[in-house]
Amino acid sequence: MRRGKHFASLRRLLGDRKGVAAIEFAILALPLFIMIFGIIEVSLMFFVNSALDASVHKISRMIRTGEVASSNITLADFKAGICNDMLLSFSCSSGLLVKVNVLSDLSSAASADPIDDSGNLTVTETYDIGKGSDYILVQTFLPWTAVVNFFSLSSAKLSDGRYLLGSSVLFRNEPF
Repeated sequence: MRRGKHFASLRRLLGDRKGVAAIEFAILALPLFIMIFGIIEVSLMFFVNSALDASVHKISRMIRTGEVASSNITLADFKAGICNDMLLSFSCSSGLLVKVNVLSDLSSAASADPIDDSGNLTVTETYDIGKGSDYILVQTFLPWTAVVNFFSLSSAKLSDGRYLLGSSVLFRNEPF
């Protein structure tokens, strides 16, 4: 008789569903929110990087066609054009670094290593738009501060914890 009483209590306890949803949510909420914020963070980073890339390609066309040379567009104007063309530029105007170099031939094309071994940004801005039929390499670097900064994304970080977004375009100027 006593044994049946214990089983009845156990069956009643297992059948009681009050508070189960709250406990299940408490267990699953943290991983769920980490995954949601992680997806949002990575999506935002890729969106800004895509906007930077599209803007650099668009503004670099002005170099290729000779419009920059004929309009005397300065480095500051060039950077402002890139930032103004981006939808979500955040700190673009204060953080964007640009390298525009003339190449002697395509075999001399090399990407700059923007981060040294200690995580410092080592980009020296240059702005040489060349002349007609020159090969031009345009590289842009934008330090990105993560919105939700508790993720360790597998990309190079600066010493201050920011990520570095970049875009490059290589082209040959039209004869102008």
